[in-house]
Amino acid sequence: MIKSLFVKNFRNHQELSLSFEKFNYIEGLNGSGKTSLLEALYYVSLLKSFRTSDDKNLIKSGSEYAKVIVKTTNDNYEVVLTESSKFLKRNNKVITKMSEFIGGYKVVIFSLEDLMIIRGFPKERRMFMDIEMSQVTNSYLKDLTVYKQVLKERNALLKQLSDGDDLTFLKIITKRLSLEADLIITKRTAFLKDLNSAFKKHFKRLNEKDGVSIIYEPDVGLNSLEVVLNEELKKELITKTTTRGPHRDDFMITFNGKLAKTHASGGQQRLIMIALKIALLDLLKDEVVILLDDVLSELDLEVKKMIENIFKETKQVIMTGTDNNYYEINNIYLERKSEDGSK
Repeated sequence: MIKSLFVKNFRNHQELSLSFEKFNYIEGLNGSGKTSLLEALYYVSLLKSFRTSDDKNLIKSGSEYAKVIVKTTNDNYEVVLTESSKFLKRNNKVITKMSEFIGGYKVVIFSLEDLMIIRGFPKERRMFMDIEMSQVTNSYLKDLTVYKQVLKERNALLKQLSDGDDLTFLKIITKRLSLEADLIITKRTAFLKDLNSAFKKHFKRLNEKDGVSIIYEPDVGLNSLEVVLNEELKKELITKTTTRGPHRDDFMITFNGKLAKTHASGGQQRLIMIALKIALLDLLKDEVVILLDDVLSELDLEVKKMIENIFKETKQVIMTGTDNNYYEINNIYLERKSEDGSK
């Protein structure tokens, strides 16, 4: 369980310390930095933001660095970000490999950005798979890192080759990429199968009349990438990039048998995403911190209470909103500040 958070020069926060209990509500007006605090907790867990792909955006304007310290029941984590690098500590010991730092504590975020998993491009859905699988399956992050490195080497080699060159080394690296791809495809298949089962169950709890499903769409089938890439060789020598593989995978979310992106309403899409994230809690069997960024406010009271009861079964919850007239839990009030730090 997260016990405390300290941030310095992070987003719009110059310096702030917070203490947490099992159930917590961060209250404040829009612009007071509520979401940034959830972002800090998420970042220290996964070394990624759920709002930006550029770490420089996390550093307060005019500052040279940002610092985040998270203390949990068992460990202390520290991240310092500069424009060019990040520095990591766990229990005051310097960590040089991100893979040894990621997942020290596990988080699941519920935010409006989640809707991009339904509405966005395959890139958003692959990122969702990669982040959550790294938390669920210990070896997945290592497998993915190796696949991406081999893919990078293959793309670099393609940039040097032309039609008629000796392709012996390319065939060797293609075979290796295919072997690494099979590991990714196998683990994604198993993950999405388990997630789909939990997803259907939890959506049914929230909405008995409609049905949902996840359908994995691998770019290539198992044990086939080497053959496919050899068939694509002439095209790749022109495009200078690897055209097929798990780095182009996708999955569909269906609503009553049709694509949720086009056939589910905005409210239905929000409920779909909440059910999907709750399903993750079934797969993350260890203690998980739930981060809720003002996603329950527009739901029906009955559905809202059902979701809260699911969370209260076992997990720590840290949620944000603009008005806490309902929750009898640890309440943290943030005041909105101007750019110079004044109230």
